[in-house]
Parts: sequence; C-alpha cells; structure tokens
Amino acid sequence: MGIFDKLFGKKNDESESPKAKPEPRANTVSNSPHVDVRISCGSCNGYYKIREGKYGVFAGCSNYPTCKSTLNIPDFILKYIQNYGLNIYRWEKECYKCKKKTPVYSYYLDYDLADLDELFSLGGPTVGLGDLSYIDDLLSKQISTIQLRYSNTTKSKYMANICEHCGALQGRNYVVDDPHEIIGELWHDRDMGKYLYTNIKIKDITPLKMDIKQLYAQEE
Repeated sequence: MGIFDKLFGKKNDESESPKAKPEPRANTVSNSPHVDVRISCGSCNGYYKIREGKYGVFAGCSNYPTCKSTLNIPDFILKYIQNYGLNIYRWEKECYKCKKKTPVYSYYLDYDLADLDELFSLGGPTVGLGDLSYIDDLLSKQISTIQLRYSNTTKSKYMANICEHCGALQGRNYVVDDPHEIIGELWHDRDMGKYLYTNIKIKDITPLKMDIKQLYAQEE
C-alpha cells in the first residue's frame, strides 16, 4: 500500500512517531512550476514535510524529534495555497463542435503540490477547474468563457470552459482529467511554465477549507 493509499484510507495520529521521507531540494524561486517549495514550521526554523506514521500520513517538522510540530494534510495544502497562491494555466484546444481553436483554463493543484513534496505526484485526487468553488467563482468573474454549465455526460452542473466561438461546453474530461494537448508537459515532463496564465494570491483561505478538506481528508 503506497503512502497516498494510506492518506485516503487511514486515520492520522499526530502523536505517532513518523518515518521521515527524503529531503526536498532547496527552494530558490516561489510560484514556479519547476522548483520545490517549503512551508515553514510554526514552532521552529524547520519546515514541514510529509511523514508516515502508524495511523496515516501527515506533515511533520523537518527537525523531528527535537520539534514535534505537525499539520494534517488538508491544513498543509491550505498553508501552501496561502503562501504561494494558485497557478492558473491556459492553452488552446480544438472545439469538438466547431473545430476551431479555443482557449481553456484550469488550475492543477496536484501538479503544483508536487513542488511541495514529490509524493503528491504519486497519487491522490486530480484537482482542477470545477473542484474548488471559491476559485471557480473568481475565475468566472474574470474570464467570460468560464461558466456554470449543465453536462449531459455527468447529468450535473459544474463550472467549465466553453468555446469562445460557438459556446459549446469543453468538458472536464478533456481539460482536467485527460487534457491531450498538454499531457506531456503536465504528466511527464513537468513543463507547464509555458502555459502559466496567472497566479491568484489567496491570503484568506477560509473559503477554500471545506473543499480542500473534502478532497484530501483521511477516512475515520
């Protein structure tokens, strides 16, 4: 069972002595899709990294056992967003209906979190447009081709891209789950910098808490 199988299948016990994971590379540039980043410990000069304990995984201080400060995984991710913001990516895809090129936008939180700890690239949920309601609402107010639409495929409404030419829904599957045009850069080469559209700074993470906890919380 891998560490992320345990993340989504076991309860975290922060009092459990953790097994340290490999040290991340030193961070030199923030908000880059190419470098590792760190979340400073709230109790010492260390930083948090994913650790594995008997009852699950969590973020523990790099100075353990001298410092026993910990964060659960959702709070670890919220700290990342608060410190580094959320990257929004833009590229062009062919509309299935009118066959014209249209811009599409999404965030890829799991991709960016791999800079925080490479274990995020090994599993866990794919988090993109339609998953974080607060971010989706912000984007829909700034980008006219991001709208709340009904999908006949999923039989539900969700925030999604539409074609700028014909208005056809550009569904989640080919934008978030399996984006063919950028699959190499996203999944294999980690070269999404060329598609970076903007970085949204989020100092008040309160509106994100519910969605992040639902996506990343461990089962009781």
